[in-house]
Amino acid sequence: MNVELLQMLKRITPEERSALDGQNTVQWAIYTDQPQQSVIEHEKLLTENRLITARKHTRFVYFPPHKHDYVEFFYVLSGSVTHKVEGITLVVKSGELLFMNQHTEHEILPCGEDDIAINLIIMPAFFEQVREMIGQENILAEFMVNVLQQEGSAAQYLYFPVADDFCIQNLAENIVYAILCKQHNEEQILGISMGLLFLHLLNAAEQAQISVEDTSVNMLILAVEQYIREEYRAGTLNELARRTGYSASALSRLIKKHTGMTFKELQTKQRMEQVVTLLRDTDRPISEIAASVGYENQSFFYKRFQREYGMNPGQARQKLRGHALS
Repeated sequence: MNVELLQMLKRITPEERSALDGQNTVQWAIYTDQPQQSVIEHEKLLTENRLITARKHTRFVYFPPHKHDYVEFFYVLSGSVTHKVEGITLVVKSGELLFMNQHTEHEILPCGEDDIAINLIIMPAFFEQVREMIGQENILAEFMVNVLQQEGSAAQYLYFPVADDFCIQNLAENIVYAILCKQHNEEQILGISMGLLFLHLLNAAEQAQISVEDTSVNMLILAVEQYIREEYRAGTLNELARRTGYSASALSRLIKKHTGMTFKELQTKQRMEQVVTLLRDTDRPISEIAASVGYENQSFFYKRFQREYGMNPGQARQKLRGHALS
């Protein structure tokens, strides 16, 4: 816990002082020009051309049901904050994270003096930087980014009860500190820190709670992408169907519908990314690399690689040693 940051955030703001003095309703003029619609507008909180900012959550005030036209990343530094999202009660505790999608309706119960939390106001375009940071090989992370980028996504929130994960807490606090304390190279720090945060959240994916219109389908897609990430060498659609309880044909249709790719395409993508990593970072023979990712037929592997990258693996290795593979 960053003690300096926590002490700074414990100070009573003018908005909180008004609440303590008896004006314990939301000062809507701070958040929106259309209070009757209860939609918090990013233009009121973000300065021009910025894609992300941070604002301390206002204590002592009940926030009635409202929406926002941006992605909200809610992080609790101490105490706890109770949200009600689409009728579900979430008590977000110290060290835990809650991502809420655009236009998600939620309400927040009043907080006490020791309940310190931060709202990160994030425009969807910011997650392009995160995508660049995490790369294309992390299918599960890419899924989470896609959820938060799509205004029409079925997912309402991603809740990570990760209070015991020091790395995640440290990264979240670094992001908050960089914004509030206006560090040099802030944009680069934020992009890298958020990318690292998503990489660590991969390890906590099994703990995540996801609100969706069809929870079973979205949790299934998470399971599919986790399976491919771990079993890309020899995994099969039939084995995955057996694990999930779906028929292979039904599972195939769901995967295509919700990822835009077939099982085989997702598997090939993961294999090729691993091949690129091994070509760049090792001196292992190409035939050995191919076999290690599941390609026993060398001719087929070479054709697949050529189709994907427009060059053979040997040419790719030379290029990777000097430049990024385009």
